[in-house]
Amino acid sequence: MDRPEVICHMASTIDGKIAGQSFAAEGLGPYLEFYVKTKQKFGTQATAYGASTAKEIFVGKDKETFKGSTAATDESDYICGEDAPYFVVVIDPLGEIPWKSGKPVGRQGLEDARIIVITSSQASKEYLDLLKQKGIAYLISRGTEFRLTEPMEKLKSIFGIHRISLQGGRLVNGTFANEKLIDKLSLVVIPFVDSSSSVPTTFETGSFFKHAISPIEFKLKEIQKIEPEGLWLFYERK
Repeated sequence: MDRPEVICHMASTIDGKIAGQSFAAEGLGPYLEFYVKTKQKFGTQATAYGASTAKEIFVGKDKETFKGSTAATDESDYICGEDAPYFVVVIDPLGEIPWKSGKPVGRQGLEDARIIVITSSQASKEYLDLLKQKGIAYLISRGTEFRLTEPMEKLKSIFGIHRISLQGGRLVNGTFANEKLIDKLSLVVIPFVDSSSSVPTTFETGSFFKHAISPIEFKLKEIQKIEPEGLWLFYERK
């Protein structure tokens, strides 16, 4: 398999939560600053997000999801923007993000990036038409099960992407992990515990993931304290 290297880069509480009140607490600045600076050192050509995370960042958390009615079973991939200096890869199997722009508006440093959506045969023709109208490239995972392996190979062969920073949320992280597509794990641990059962964790699996799940073992390569009370853990997959 010839695909980009994937570094899952996340910040979480001690108990693995990636959202919630802990991320609005005072004193979080040093850990988030470390998170941003560490990502910059990876030398990636793309950042990958799941649909919910991308919608919140680039469109708005409270915006309605896109709805279409015509199945896109016979549609082919749509390729554009191959020469962009950087890419935002969005995993949206159901075609739900109501894109307002063809650029990743709302995230500093990504003004010149181009968007690539990885979707599935469950997305509607209307959604794919929206992506074309906005100048957004898309790759379709075909078949009864949503798989990322083939689209990942196309990210390298078509767009020249050699390294990706995977930055959540929980379901897309879980999908990459369960397909054994994560090569390295960079985890910034903030000094909080959030016992709420409704707060997402770093890796979870959605209903669209049908095949068997097996654990992935990692080896610890580096550990560093983030002053005053945080921790950075860096792993490689065994």
